[in-house]
Amino acid sequence: MSKTLLLLSCALSWPQAAAAPWIQEEGSLYARVSVADEVVEGLSGIRSDAYAEYGARPDWTLTFKTERIQYGDAPDFNSDGWRATVRRQIWRFGSFTAAGEVGALQGAAIGGRNGCDSLGLEARTGLAWSGMWRDREAYAFGEIAGRYYDACQRERFDAGFGRQVSENIWNITQVWIERGSPNAQSYKIQSELMWRTDLADFSFGYRQEVGGAFQEESIFLAVANQF
Repeated sequence: MSKTLLLLSCALSWPQAAAAPWIQEEGSLYARVSVADEVVEGLSGIRSDAYAEYGARPDWTLTFKTERIQYGDAPDFNSDGWRATVRRQIWRFGSFTAAGEVGALQGAAIGGRNGCDSLGLEARTGLAWSGMWRDREAYAFGEIAGRYYDACQRERFDAGFGRQVSENIWNITQVWIERGSPNAQSYKIQSELMWRTDLADFSFGYRQEVGGAFQEESIFLAVANQF
């Protein structure tokens, strides 16, 4: 148990599934909520989060995320967190777009412990494509990001690919690679099926730690909508 609690102290952060370098149209709002059942080194927890993007001006998007994790067998490691950024489209050509993003974040549920739960700065940039691939709608993106605190730093690479597999069903895969100090080395992969309806988009997915100091698995449900 003591080993598991030590690992949990370094493993509370959650990759941001909703981040990608697209811009919301002025006045439009995108919102997503999700609940995950996750297991870290044999300990079960419930993670919930809410994420939103708002098109404040042409080429400018505001984002906000709040998150909470609760471990029934280790309540001392229950935590929450928040993240707020502004994103700016910096280049667009045909089906390609690039953006930069900067903001603040705080809390172990997003940053992790060992100094990453204090108030910090995040900066990221990325490139995205959307169009037709093998007669189906598809998209792909890649981002690099840095998170900087007084006693902690993290560098990460995020990549994702989504493709329409039927009229209303999408298959989405994402990968996260993270490095930093102290004690940060992680590879995670997520596979998700999304059902698009007139009411909202409903997702079911599975995420796994495929490399790092500990084993983590989770199953999640999410609901998203564009307003």
